Amino acid sequence: MYYDEIHIGNKIRFVFDQSGLTVSQFARMLEVHRPKIYSIFDCKSIETDLLCKISEVLHFDFLSEVYLKKRNIANQNPATININFKVSSENLSDFIKSVNKMKKTGIIME
Repeated sequence: MYYDEIHIGNKIRFVFDQSGLTVSQFARMLEVHRPKIYSIFDCKSIETDLLCKISEVLHFDFLSEVYLKKRNIANQNPATININFKVSSENLSDFIKSVNKMKKTGIIME
């Protein structure tokens, strides 16, 4: 289905290349070893917690980006999806911004 059309590692690599960070810096910021960075770039899918951490480090909302693309592809056969989020207090303001952005684009309905 439409999930097959998104390669998150390629998207992360593209944003990383624009960041000006080195692989070593990126690895330190994510608290992983350098080889993990290359495996992230090769991944077609990724754990949500790691994607959130990458989003914070690269200052790019990968969750919205991926979800928006999936939604645009899926509009040919729209469906309602219920999602529950667990958000830590230090990430709450970023989460609220993301939710508001998704509300404005029609991804989230109240």
